[in-house]
Amino acid sequence: TLCIMDRAPRELVENDRETLRVLAQQVMAQLDLRRQYRLLAASSRESRSSRKLLAALSHNVPGVIYQYRLYPDGHSSFPFASEGMWSIYEVTPEQVAEDASIVFSRLHPDDLDVVSAEIRESAQNLTPWQQDFRVVLPLQGERWRRGNAQPEWLEDGSVLWHGFITDVTDYKRVEQRVHQLAYFDTLTGLPNRVVVMNRLEDQLAQAARTDACGALLFVDLDNFKQVNDARGHRIGDRILLEVAARLASGAGPEECVARVGGDEFVVLMAAQAADREDAARRAMLRAEEIRQRLSGRMDVEGQRYKVTASIGIAVYPCGRDGIDDVIREADTAMYRAKRNGPNEIAFFEPHMQQEVAERLELEQELEEALRSGQLQLHVQPQRSLRSGLVGAEVLVRWKHPVRGMIPPSQFIPIAEDSGQIIRLGEFVLRGACLVLAQLQQVGVPCSLSVNVSPAQFLDPRFVRQVRQALEESGARGDGLVLEVTEGLLIRDLESTIRRMKELTSRGVRFSVDDFGTGYSNLGYLQALPLHELKVDKRFVAGIGRSAGDEAIVRTIISMARLLSLHLVAEGVETEAQASFLDLEGCEVIQGYLVSHPQPIQSWLHALLNPSKASA
Repeated sequence: TLCIMDRAPRELVENDRETLRVLAQQVMAQLDLRRQYRLLAASSRESRSSRKLLAALSHNVPGVIYQYRLYPDGHSSFPFASEGMWSIYEVTPEQVAEDASIVFSRLHPDDLDVVSAEIRESAQNLTPWQQDFRVVLPLQGERWRRGNAQPEWLEDGSVLWHGFITDVTDYKRVEQRVHQLAYFDTLTGLPNRVVVMNRLEDQLAQAARTDACGALLFVDLDNFKQVNDARGHRIGDRILLEVAARLASGAGPEECVARVGGDEFVVLMAAQAADREDAARRAMLRAEEIRQRLSGRMDVEGQRYKVTASIGIAVYPCGRDGIDDVIREADTAMYRAKRNGPNEIAFFEPHMQQEVAERLELEQELEEALRSGQLQLHVQPQRSLRSGLVGAEVLVRWKHPVRGMIPPSQFIPIAEDSGQIIRLGEFVLRGACLVLAQLQQVGVPCSLSVNVSPAQFLDPRFVRQVRQALEESGARGDGLVLEVTEGLLIRDLESTIRRMKELTSRGVRFSVDDFGTGYSNLGYLQALPLHELKVDKRFVAGIGRSAGDEAIVRTIISMARLLSLHLVAEGVETEAQASFLDLEGCEVIQGYLVSHPQPIQSWLHALLNPSKASA
């Protein structure tokens, strides 16, 4: 073209300038197309090379390289997965290309929710997903997997992860083995000293937060060295295994039983007791249980061995106790037990040892008292200042064959702590109903009041026990008054009302004992089917001495009048107290001014035979 332009006349060049320009553009376009073709060919060669590289990597790298996509509707899939998908999940890439649900069905049931939650968090925050988890596969069984992936957000709201997952089962097994060696005894499999110290540190921190108390029991086998020396370590190890099994079998869910030395074991009781006295009592019971569990003979290789242990107890926290202090105190107590032993139990604090031992002895003797008839029923009459006798409160007394009369203030708390209060309450209830039936048969208009403990009222059998006591005795329910505390009434108001109504339908009436010392308010008083309020004796004692106590008594009387409730004042000892109560509108009184508590049969006999009583 240039040659033609050089030789052509000027007029021709000017006339065909536009034609030549178009022709030149076409030539340049063809040159550019050839250049683009060469670039595309080079790119295609690079793409084929990259695909070959990716295929080689995915084939040779252990595990699976994948893309995982989570759609806005919750559906998920694996748009790309290498052949390693089979070794990791035992599914093919084609099986999960559109639906990932089969992969999630392979996850261990205990890990499924955790993995799902971590994926959701990664999607929400676009943070990398890194997690170890277990799978349960048809051919390989349970295996460990480790996943890593980087998410990206797509325009349609999906999240796409690019990552890989590998098998870490062997690593996990080694890790578990190292953990086992570091924290567990190789012979018995029990936790070792390191675990005890870690757990004790946690419990001391919890005790500081909650003001609760716990205990550490140090258990050392008696004369174990002689067995080892005489029979050899193989027999000794078998005995240690049996001891460990017996200790562990009696452990509660919050306890830690550990082996901390050759023949030394530790039982760490969690900080769950209300105070040191409660913790000491629980620890003593646990130590007694351990002593009983170990006392049975052990059969090892055809030989029978008798095993005993010295047990030291330290209650925590105490002052500024640290981990080492508690362990030292329990160890010291154990050596004290050995000096007294063998097969003895000792507290770090000697006075606590005596108190707990006495309490435990009383608890065991109370069990015998319930069986052998040592418990007696007494009554304290209730008198109307207008009309005389209107009722009586049934009380329980314990006449011990050696100790004599044991006051209720001493054995009732023991019965409540040990759970014996339910049997004790049923004993009083049945006895009261029998006496009530005799009064009703002869037409004596006198009601009997029976105290009901919270544990007894909340027992599922309580309503049935009351009905049975009435039916078996033949007594009518309208003569029975059940005294409950304010604290019990508000625990579960709906359930309380239901139970009370079941019994009031039989005529049984309810009284609130020690009223004014708890949660006195009109709200729950109006909701409950109550018959009576009892003014607590501590307020009655203040009449004539405390303007505040007198004001409280007036308030209680006003509340009872407002709610149309019967009213009884407890602890009335003087005529001045009786006059004040009468003037304010409380005419029924109970206390030493009326009568001291007396045996129920004597009272009943005098009531039914007034002429003989006066004679």
